[in-house]
Amino acid sequence: MPSADENRNHVLLKEWQRQAGRDLPPPPLRLPRHSEGSYTVRIRQQAMLDFFVEDQYSDAVAGRTGGHVGHMADRIAAHLTIRGEWRFASARDRFAVGAGLLLVRNNEKPWDFEVDNGTRSLLLLLPAEEVRRSLRNRQALMVEHDTPATRLLIGHLHTWAGLSHTLSPAAARSARAAGLELFRGLLNDQVVDDEEFSAALARAAMECVEDRLLTDPDLGPGSIAAYLHVSVRTLHRAFANERATVMGYVQERRLERARAELLSSSSTVSEIAARWHFTDSSHFIKTYKKRFGDSPTPDRRRAQSAWEHD
Repeated sequence: MPSADENRNHVLLKEWQRQAGRDLPPPPLRLPRHSEGSYTVRIRQQAMLDFFVEDQYSDAVAGRTGGHVGHMADRIAAHLTIRGEWRFASARDRFAVGAGLLLVRNNEKPWDFEVDNGTRSLLLLLPAEEVRRSLRNRQALMVEHDTPATRLLIGHLHTWAGLSHTLSPAAARSARAAGLELFRGLLNDQVVDDEEFSAALARAAMECVEDRLLTDPDLGPGSIAAYLHVSVRTLHRAFANERATVMGYVQERRLERARAELLSSSSTVSEIAARWHFTDSSHFIKTYKKRFGDSPTPDRRRAQSAWEHD
């Protein structure tokens, strides 16, 4: 469409709606005022259920997205620039996303954007509730294309794009889940070395352990990491500065809670061992003695004797 048309912004919106329909709602856009030339935009979108991937080409344009504008406000957006540049500005942040860079941003807040003439990019739109936690309260995060985590994600998306029309519903759900997990891995790979993040993740993991000591017999790194939406590797790295490994911490807390019950109830050793998810009573006794210096029964008798004398 001609950029010099006085009604160019209205024409752009009308043409966008005609070509894209309801599946790809336009953000509020404005074209630069030129005496000659035209504006071209091309967007090819593929959907992995609610995970959208767009191959975009755009001439110079500006606009707003997210927040009170309401455009894709329920999404986390990732812009991977192949050629040209995107520029984003919020109340707090400014980013220039040139070729070779990837910007991940929370679209729940309003952003102003500008696109350079002839910009080619890949845009990922992900459900915010699935990946918001991995941003760790950050509004945006910039990384380079050429990290292992980014390359792995892009490779998965290329493979999926080539096979998407042949996938069964079950395979499509699996591809979507794998894509989200790889995206979380990309985010976690960027922030896990942040001391504040690692400490916060370790605390969150400990709270998860405390809540599930009794209810989850298979409590371990895999289930804890899944609950916190991080990789197992990230979880282990966050525990690097703690006194114990993840499973060491789980066992420590189960032993302490089991001992408290042993000394304050009439439950048998076998009952307590089973309730706190030890393999059997002999395993519980051996682990208990190693931790507290005595077997459960003598330890209970000694505690009861002390109470009687008091």
